[in-house]
Amino acid sequence: MLGTAWVVKAGMRWARPAATVVFVLGTSVGLTGLLTKDTSGGTGLPPALGWAEMVPCLAGAVAVALLWRRPRLT
Repeated sequence: MLGTAWVVKAGMRWARPAATVVFVLGTSVGLTGLLTKDTSGGTGLPPALGWAEMVPCLAGAVAVALLWRRPRLT
């Protein structure tokens, strides 16, 4: 995450797509933990823990959205 922030600040052209890919991968991992069923039919993790894994994804969604927003011309 800090490496992505450094690359964005450095102005690398590939920074926004790379940050988006990292966000999608992280969200996929969080959703997998949230939605995986146990052999007994219940979720593999308690629902509260699964939703706690999704909180960083919300912050990531805001960060990626702000990253793709066009800069204001002053």
